[in-house]
Amino acid sequence: MVTSVRKWNQRWKERVGQPLEPDSWLQRIEPLLPRGKILDIACGRGRNALYLAQRGFSVTAIDLSAEALDQLRKEAVRRGLAIQTRLQDLESAVDLPDGPFDTVLCFFYLQRSLLPALCEAVRPGGVAVVRTFSRAGDFPGEIRVPEFALDTGELLRFFDGWDILLHEEGLEPSNKGGGLAGIVARKPVY
Repeated sequence: MVTSVRKWNQRWKERVGQPLEPDSWLQRIEPLLPRGKILDIACGRGRNALYLAQRGFSVTAIDLSAEALDQLRKEAVRRGLAIQTRLQDLESAVDLPDGPFDTVLCFFYLQRSLLPALCEAVRPGGVAVVRTFSRAGDFPGEIRVPEFALDTGELLRFFDGWDILLHEEGLEPSNKGGGLAGIVARKPVY
C-alpha cells in the first residue's frame, strides 16, 4: 500500500499545472444525473468533481493520494467552489462516506469488491455511474493490467435489476489498450 500511495502521489505531483478537463463522457451523460449530492470515488486531481461542483452539485471526493486531494482543494478554492474531500485507501477499507448520495460515480478505477458499497451509497432513485477500461471491442493493443479491465457485459450483470439509462462498451478504444465501458444505472425505488 505504501508503494501505491507513493506512486500516485508522484504521478499527481508531476501533473501540477496541467489542465483539469472533465471526462467528455461525463459531460455527455450529465443530463441523466439527478441534482443533488455526488460522491466521486477515486477522484484523482478532481477534474470531474470540479466540473460537477461548478454545475451546482454538492460534491464529496475521495482518493488515496494526499497530493491529488491537495491539488483539488487548491483548485476548488481558486474557483470559489465548496468540495468535501476525504483521504482514503479503498483497498484496505471499503468504507464510503455517509450517504445516501443522489449520484455515485467512479471513473477509471476498478475494484470489484467496492461495487456493492458503491451501490449501497446510492439513494433509491439515484444513479451509479461507472466508466473504465474493458475487454469489449476489437481494438489493437494489449490491456496493460488485465484485472483492472471489465469483461464484456460485466457492468450489465452487476447492475441487473437496476434501470439502465445508458450502457456502452467496446465503442471506443482506450489509450491503455482494449476498449472502454460505461454505465449509468438508476437504483430501484422499493
